[in-house]
Amino acid sequence: MPGRVVRGLKTACLSVTLLAELCVPAEAACWSALKSPEWPRLAESIATIKLCEQLPGGPDRTKKFEVTAVDVCTAANGVSITAKASMTCGASSGAFIKTPPLDGRVVATVTLDIGACSITESNIEISGEVGGFLSSLPQTQQFARSWAQSRLSLFCGLQ
Repeated sequence: MPGRVVRGLKTACLSVTLLAELCVPAEAACWSALKSPEWPRLAESIATIKLCEQLPGGPDRTKKFEVTAVDVCTAANGVSITAKASMTCGASSGAFIKTPPLDGRVVATVTLDIGACSITESNIEISGEVGGFLSSLPQTQQFARSWAQSRLSLFCGLQ
């Protein structure tokens, strides 16, 4: 079950990684990808992420997953991307754990070396009531980084 949660988080990282290639900064060190012409298409893809469905036993339904910010910044060691989202998980009738809706916040930060096509730093934080459930799953950070790097390598044509 933890693998499914990690796959969902990795999909989010891939979407954010693609933004680094699609968005061109307008003379500023940072810019919002939400203002990019490509954003509506990427937002549709991100909206299909079903993190809550990956929780073992419940709450097992994603009631809301809304990206609130995607900031792309140039950095000395590459491109830094910070994505923020709010989410609400609820329990289906078949869930083992019956809870009222639980809210949470996801913050994913990735630093990319575009020239080397590699992730140099990554961190995913999930807070709120949902974070309590997801934080109990082991090795989320390493799995997410490994998967995101493999997707980035495919994107760059290295595999």
